[in-house]
Amino acid sequence: MGKTNESSRLISDRELRLTAVVYARLGIVPYLRMHGRLPDRIGGPWNIIPMRLVIEERGTDPELTDDERLVYEAILREGRLPGGSVVLLDEEEKRRKEEKKQLRRKKQ
Repeated sequence: MGKTNESSRLISDRELRLTAVVYARLGIVPYLRMHGRLPDRIGGPWNIIPMRLVIEERGTDPELTDDERLVYEAILREGRLPGGSVVLLDEEEKRRKEEKKQLRRKKQ
């Protein structure tokens, strides 16, 4: 799993790939190619619409296009998510269960 500088929450690879797809759909690829880095800010609350469309069209485990892979690699390289990230409820549930297990172990 990946981790961003902006959050202590672990983000799964699946969530990072979906985030890259959403960022590419929001049109950051030309900026990334020109500047060699992600923009300082991406999108806003309306990112939910492209996220829902991506999941409806391609599911929660999409194969990345070349442009999306470029964005994905920039996210990993820079370790930041300037437009937030996709959060999948099943991944979040797994993290919560793991956190509960770890807390129980610490108490013992």
